[in-house]
Amino acid sequence: MNLTFYGGQERGLINLDPRTKFLIFLASGILTLSSYSDTGVAVYSLFLCVVIALCGKPLTAIKSALPLGVVLYLRAVLPLSKGAPSLIVLLITALSTVFMFGFPMVMSLLLIVKTTRISQFLSAFQAMHLPVKVIIPIAVFFRFLPTVADEWNGVRKAMAFRGIRLSPVQIICHPWKTIEYVLIPMLFSSIAVMEELAASTMARGMDVDIRRSSYDRIKLGVADYCLILIIIGMMIGVMILGHMVKGGIAI
Repeated sequence: MNLTFYGGQERGLINLDPRTKFLIFLASGILTLSSYSDTGVAVYSLFLCVVIALCGKPLTAIKSALPLGVVLYLRAVLPLSKGAPSLIVLLITALSTVFMFGFPMVMSLLLIVKTTRISQFLSAFQAMHLPVKVIIPIAVFFRFLPTVADEWNGVRKAMAFRGIRLSPVQIICHPWKTIEYVLIPMLFSSIAVMEELAASTMARGMDVDIRRSSYDRIKLGVADYCLILIIIGMMIGVMILGHMVKGGIAI
């Protein structure tokens, strides 16, 4: 999936407040840790796909829903396949379980980074009355993510020019070469980028303890309140399903 960082949601049917998106991210983490039901996680994951589509990213929602459908199909078919080797069934079951319970976190993170601009992040943090010492590291972190993606592309191109290909097989068979060719250049470039971003943030006066003006209007709307109620209801429902499955009731 081609991840484009920090897009807007102007073309979406709904415009969510960044605080609502952070609440969705928090709820995804809680549900991932407290749910034991495939049904509850699947319903919540499909709900996140719908939210991303309504926020103006329908292609991202479709690309994310397709692998989810494949994993759900495999988890439904595997218990019925009696002739398959047990090792393969066990491996697919383990990988699909990790995918299922990590999918809500990934989707909620995509909702944040693909539909929210950095200026909206900062305005939301100020509306939450967070101290400047907390806002500055978060601002540097969010600006650091797309820079890491650019640095990663540069390292891959440099390796390709030297005839070195990065593949999962090579990473497994030659871990020390992977550290030498990938991790060390990324580490040094990341340190330099972090220093530049921190200096840029300070130069813009973000260390001054005053409220900054913004063109983005941060305010909870009707869609935000409705979504918060839906999230609370789904959290209660998924937790109930999880406790039912944990108690031995098949869902």
